[in-house]
Amino acid sequence: MKHTLNVLTLTALAAAASAQTAPASGLNYNTVSISRASNKQSLAVQGLLGSSNILLGYQSNNGDIFGGQGNFAPQRALNTLTAGYVFRGVTQGIDATVLVEQSQGMHTGYGVNLRRALNEVYAGLEISATYVGSLTSGYNSVFAVGGTVGTGTSATAFELSYNYSKTISFAVGLAKGNEDAKRSVVYSVRAAF
Repeated sequence: MKHTLNVLTLTALAAAASAQTAPASGLNYNTVSISRASNKQSLAVQGLLGSSNILLGYQSNNGDIFGGQGNFAPQRALNTLTAGYVFRGVTQGIDATVLVEQSQGMHTGYGVNLRRALNEVYAGLEISATYVGSLTSGYNSVFAVGGTVGTGTSATAFELSYNYSKTISFAVGLAKGNEDAKRSVVYSVRAAF
């Protein structure tokens, strides 16, 4: 009888644990973005592959990308492909996306993006932070991050956005490569699909 009670208790606990799933974050990953930072513009499209958590993206940056500074030749455009996997509701309502990005002629970048809705502060607010770096040490590269580009061995971006409606959002962010002299202020408009 003692063993039967233990088995029933363990079975009930296992069933309850398997029935629980992480709550959906409600964050939309299917977007088209237009961004502007100083003299740089970008157009980005990203979306989840079907109903999976696999995220695919493309970003085209135009403007004075590097201006011939450092070990980079002058360039007016940079196209980047991104692939990632979204882990929803990792902790405290935060979604984490592990990503890999490839810009034309540059080293592959690896990184993580953290996103969280701030509805408890103000309905429609959202915050995100991104880090991208290269596994190739001692060589600077260019990373598409936060709606612009950053140069160096790594780049970071922070963004605050407001979802005006289910389909339109506005954002302001800061992005910087570790070799860049200053941060870029990035303004973005997004449309969800």
